[in-house]
Amino acid sequence: MTPRLAVFPLITAAWTGALAALKPAALWLILFAFAAGLYGAALRSDTGFWVPLGAAILAFLAGVGLSRRSYGALIPGARAPFLPLAHANLAVYGAFLFIGFFVVFFLMLLPGILMQEAGQYQLDKDTDPAIAQEAFLAMLATPFGAVFIVCCLAGASLLGWIALRLTLYGAATAATGQAHVFRTWGLTKGQLSPLGAASLATHILPFALGVAVNGALHRALPDTASGHFISGAAGVIVFAPFLLAGHGLAAAAWEKLKPAETSAPPPA
Repeated sequence: MTPRLAVFPLITAAWTGALAALKPAALWLILFAFAAGLYGAALRSDTGFWVPLGAAILAFLAGVGLSRRSYGALIPGARAPFLPLAHANLAVYGAFLFIGFFVVFFLMLLPGILMQEAGQYQLDKDTDPAIAQEAFLAMLATPFGAVFIVCCLAGASLLGWIALRLTLYGAATAATGQAHVFRTWGLTKGQLSPLGAASLATHILPFALGVAVNGALHRALPDTASGHFISGAAGVIVFAPFLLAGHGLAAAAWEKLKPAETSAPPPA
């Protein structure tokens, strides 16, 4: 019988796990913040192509190390190998990049089509951006705006649905020592309601708080190399609750939903 997840115990286990993983993962979190700061500074300087790329690669590797240490602290007996975790992360990032590209591309084209159908403004490629913005705001107050909002919600729901179905991929990879991506797809079938409700406390709220704090820091810091470095590094630190609670949720859900271990056949 498939176990049923409970929302509040899942939230409690996720945040308890986040606190438990903080100390083991602290060094990797600092390295992740350093790489993010270096990337932020290099991206807005004349360092060329290779320095931002190197910083981005360093940030990815530090993120994998952070996941490895977090899952190692949260899942008893987890092997948490580096390369399978890196492989699984790259596969998931690639899948979201591929799907997200088409979703965003469609949503970028849709306003122009709807504004033309609304017929309040005559737009072309030479239209002033201020007039295009005015036309967009006017379109939102019409039924065409409702169509655009529904399409945006549908695109966000699609990406959120995929993210929830893939909640266990990192925990499964760390626990088994083999890269799991879509092999965990069936384990979350019928569990999206509790996972989605729990993610409000472990993902959505910490992420929104991180965005607000990071935005305030970005506006307060000077437009210099050091300011961009501090902004990038602080961005990782303020998102640390989101990162650690996400690992805690995945580990707690994996503990409930992982396949039963098959026992060895008795000797003949």
